[in-house]
Amino acid sequence: MMLNVFNLIKTMNGRTVIGNLSFTVRKGERVCLFAPSGAGKSTLIRILSGLDKKFAGRVSVNAERRATVFQEPGLFWYKTVAENIFYPLKLSRIAVDETIRQQYAEWMAVTKLKGFESYYPCEISGGMKQKAAIIRAFLLQPDLILMDEPFKSIDMAAKREIMAHIRSGYPDITLLLVTHHPDEIPLITDKVLLFREPQLSDKSEILEIAADTGLHELAERLFGGV
Repeated sequence: MMLNVFNLIKTMNGRTVIGNLSFTVRKGERVCLFAPSGAGKSTLIRILSGLDKKFAGRVSVNAERRATVFQEPGLFWYKTVAENIFYPLKLSRIAVDETIRQQYAEWMAVTKLKGFESYYPCEISGGMKQKAAIIRAFLLQPDLILMDEPFKSIDMAAKREIMAHIRSGYPDITLLLVTHHPDEIPLITDKVLLFREPQLSDKSEILEIAADTGLHELAERLFGGV
């Protein structure tokens, strides 16, 4: 298993945020976590990314390298787009070889950021910042990527291009996506962990999603209990 969560309990200020949550993600799976607002999804991503270590239960991440794309891009204001993208590679002491340079060029073309390499975060839109954050994560060559509402500030046409690039360019990557948008699910994931209750817990359903699943059919399964 790439990811194994067993009896995870997270409390904050005396309130249970995540209650007795268990699930697994196999290597190479692309999984969507779909739950109501306030259910603890972002908290879970922080735990899985290693930023929050105050919890009960067991979390096992069997990835040599993991990367996370959060809801906010988190770019350094004093670094250019290119500098922000390559900075984690520098911190991780990963050499920028020809493969990474080629991937970078492909990503800049897919995201339409080519020509904005020397711009600073204050000079580009929110969607462009988020695209830079996505590129930054994938250039780390992770075998596990965690994505918390990564496309919320990106328009639908751009989302489709980015998701298609992830599917074709990273066929073996293990991916866990948190989203509120049903239209994103069949574009990038194959399975849904569906939580209908307002808290992540052991009460989940697993939906297998085909790439050609229609939005109406998917909405019925997500919201209608089909």
